[in-house]
Amino acid sequence: MSRRSLPLLVAGTLIASLITGPGSATARQASYRPDAWIKLCGLSTGCTIDPLPHPWLGDDVYNRTGARQKIAVRLDDGEDVRFWITLQNDSEQKDTIVVSGCRGNNLFVIIAVKVGFLTRPDWRPRDVTAAFKNGTLTFPIPAASEGKKIPLTLAFIAPTTAEGVNYRCPITIRSQADPSRLDTIVAIMTTY
Repeated sequence: MSRRSLPLLVAGTLIASLITGPGSATARQASYRPDAWIKLCGLSTGCTIDPLPHPWLGDDVYNRTGARQKIAVRLDDGEDVRFWITLQNDSEQKDTIVVSGCRGNNLFVIIAVKVGFLTRPDWRPRDVTAAFKNGTLTFPIPAASEGKKIPLTLAFIAPTTAEGVNYRCPITIRSQADPSRLDTIVAIMTTY
C-alpha cells in the first residue's frame, strides 16, 4: 500500500464509522427487534374440541403482512376460539413493545384479551382488551438475553348463523424506541 492511499483508507474508515456508528439512525434501527408469535389454543370454552398441541408460528419471523405467521381456523356459529400470543424482544436493547390489535365486529366478537396463557375463562388475569383494541397496549421488556416473554390469550366468539364468513385479525407490535420496527401476526376465522 502506498503512502498516499493510507490517508484515504483511514478517512474512508472514519467516515463509514461516523455514518454507521452507535449513535446513527442505521445502528438505532438495527438495535430494536420486537417479535410476536401466535398459536391456536383451540375451540370451545376449554380448548377441548381441537386440543393442544398446535405449533407456534412467527418465532424469528419479522414482517408487516403476517406472512408465515398466521393461523386460520374454522368454527361453528356460537363457538369460542382462543389464540395464544407471545411477545418478545429479540434485541439486546431494552424496549417497550406497543401492541395494536384488531377490534372484532358483530360477527366475530372479542370476548377478552388477558395476560397469560388461558385454556378457559378466568377473571383473575389482567384484562387488556380495551388497550389491545385501541392500539395503546404497552409492555416494557428487557433485552433478549434476559429471556422474558409476555404471554397473552385472545378469545373470540362467533355469534352468527351465517356460514362462510371470514374475519382477519392482524396484531401488530412495534418498538416504542424505534416505531419503524414492526412485526405482525394474524388470526383468521371462518364460520361453517
